[in-house]
This record gives sequence, C-alpha cells and structure tokens, in this order.
Amino acid sequence: MSRWIRLRDGRGRDARIRMAPAQRSARSRVETTDGRHVEAARFIKTPLPRTYGALSARCPDDTELAELLLEEDPEIDLEAAGRRTGPTDRVLLDPDGQVLYATGQVEVICDRHGVEVERRLPSDTPANVDGDLPLVWTGRMVPRAQAARRYAFSRNYQLRHVDGLTYDFVFAMAAELDGTDALVLVGAGPQGRDPIILERNGPPYRGFLEGRVDGDRYLLVLHLTHLELTVPVEVSL
Repeated sequence: MSRWIRLRDGRGRDARIRMAPAQRSARSRVETTDGRHVEAARFIKTPLPRTYGALSARCPDDTELAELLLEEDPEIDLEAAGRRTGPTDRVLLDPDGQVLYATGQVEVICDRHGVEVERRLPSDTPANVDGDLPLVWTGRMVPRAQAARRYAFSRNYQLRHVDGLTYDFVFAMAAELDGTDALVLVGAGPQGRDPIILERNGPPYRGFLEGRVDGDRYLLVLHLTHLELTVPVEVSL
C-alpha cells in the first residue's frame, strides 16, 4: 500500500509524492561486487540453556564460571550452533527465559557506551513523512559501496510521481544521484537533522535516497536504517 510523503530536493523545492514498498522482481538477485549470489538466512547462535544469562545463574561466582568455561565449554553446542533455522516466529521472553503473553512498552535511554541511564514511558510521537515540513535533502553524500557496508537497511520505499510536474521533480533527483554514484542523507525538521518516523510512535529511522535513470525512466528509493555498523575498537591487554 502506498502513502504520501513530502520531500524537498537539493534546490529547495518540495512536492508531495507517493511512496510504496519497493517491489523486487523474481529475476532480480543480490550479488557481491565480484558477482557472487547473496541471500538472507537465519542461523542458530546458541540454545537458551547455554546463553551467558543461563550460565551466570548456574555459576554466580565469576571465578567458578571461568573455570567451567575452560573445562567443559558449556557455551558451545556443536550440534545446534551455526545451523540454519528456516521459517521462524518471534517470541518475547522474560529475564528467566519464560514466554511473555502480555507486555508493556518502556523507553530505555542509554549513553554512548550502552549503559542504561533512564527508563520512562514512551512519549506520543507523530509521524513526520507527510507533515507541515517536508523531509530535507541534506546534501551529505555517501558512496553506494560505503553505505552498503556501513548501514543495515531494514526498509526500502520506492518514490513515485503523481503527475507531470512531480515527474520532473522526482526524475531530476534520481538523475543527480545516479550521476554521483552515491546516496544522499535525508531527514526531518528544518535542517534535516531529525529522524524519520513513518507512523505514530514508530521507530526513528535515518533515511538515504538512491537514484538511477535509464532514458526517460527513473528509480528513486528511500532506504531507512536505525543500525550503523562500526568496526570494534582494539583493546590492548
């Protein structure tokens, strides 16, 4: 199902166009730069009785737990770890590993080191893709290859014109991006610094526009992410 979105281009013009989930044809496939086929798959990391939480409950003392890890390797299940799961269902669990049948939402605030600093009830946040202010073309460009390795894109929407005027508007953005071989960062707020929220109380996303043209045809896609991949920091022992 398509929805409306207000978008401002690099020249300060804005228009109201349509956005719909990007459709992938049966012939399309994802490949690496050297032509190898890529597909998404789920794998088993470890069974619940072998997680750190379960082992910590078994051995509250850190020294005892360290000795157990060295002697028995209880965190490794050679029969299960690394196996493909196939179709799965998401189940919420409590800290004891029991299934939850009713839950409430709590907003957890963490600092840049991942340490929890505050818990509060979530605020009522409206969607901002079709509000009074358009999403802003910030001008910050990220090469396609770098974006593919730096961000995990969880949603993709194709942006489409609704008449002749918006065709020129959308086509010009797609052509400009195709010529730079890069994605441009887009965001909400007057300067485009705020996250994109698709629906009321929905998760905040960082948005990137990608464009391609072929003659008078175009493809303009809005990629959304809330996960940036970073290289672990080396720790000297």
